[in-house]
Formats: sequence, C-alpha cells, structure tokens
Amino acid sequence: MARRKSKGNKKGVNTTAVVIGAVAAVLLGILAFSGGGAKRVAANNARNFSIADYRTDASRYTNNRYSIEGRVENIETLGNDRLIAISIPGEGQERLPLLVRSGVAQGVNLTRGDSFLFEVECCTGHDNDQKEIKGVLVVRRVETK
Repeated sequence: MARRKSKGNKKGVNTTAVVIGAVAAVLLGILAFSGGGAKRVAANNARNFSIADYRTDASRYTNNRYSIEGRVENIETLGNDRLIAISIPGEGQERLPLLVRSGVAQGVNLTRGDSFLFEVECCTGHDNDQKEIKGVLVVRRVETK
C-alpha cells in the first residue's frame, strides 16, 4: 500500500506529537493505577467503536472491551510500556492513543505503518493530582493482521 505524504500544518507544529505528548502526560499517572475495579465485559465489535463518539463521551465506553483494527502511526516509549497512536480504517485522519503495557504484545513486533488487531479495555485511571480520568484505552492483546 502506497504511503501518502503528510502536508503538515502551516505553523510547523507536529500535531501528532502534541496529542501523543498530552496523552502521555495523563497516562503517566495511570501507570501506577493498575485498572483495579474495572469489570470485564465481553468484547464488542469494532463497528460499535467510533473515534468521534469516544472523544465526545469516553465515559460511555468505560469498562468495556473492544476489538479494534488499526494501523500504527506513531510509537512513544513510557518506561517499559509504550503509547501508540493508531489510525482506524474509515475514520479519516483521526488518531487513537492506546497504552501498551510491557509484555502485552507477547512477541508481536509493533512497527509503524503495519496493521494489527487490538483488543482494548476502556479503563478509568487517575492523573498525578488524583483527578479521575475515564476512557483510557489499555491494550489487553495484540494480533498481527
């Protein structure tokens, strides 16, 4: 599949890096919070997951699991964990941040530009100030697409 060149924006700001950085700051506080208390719910179909709806009301997705097919667009390291940004087919230029904890990928080599099937759980966590954050997407399993 041919790669499309990014035009970038006129101010020279890398919006993906800004979004990843903001999410990383929030997720650093969540790393200490193991997601305890999040009840397990059967995985929903990817077609029930909309990035636009998720961004509008992430709390609606909390405590649910989703299987999401996505292409890795960016990878950031957070200690032994990784924060990745994926694009979902049919969702345009939107990027979705996923937290991949150490050992979850189990030998799957997550590389930029490749597509994978992610089983994610939408969890509630806390930031450094103990403010509750709903809608953190934590990867529970990864498969090569």
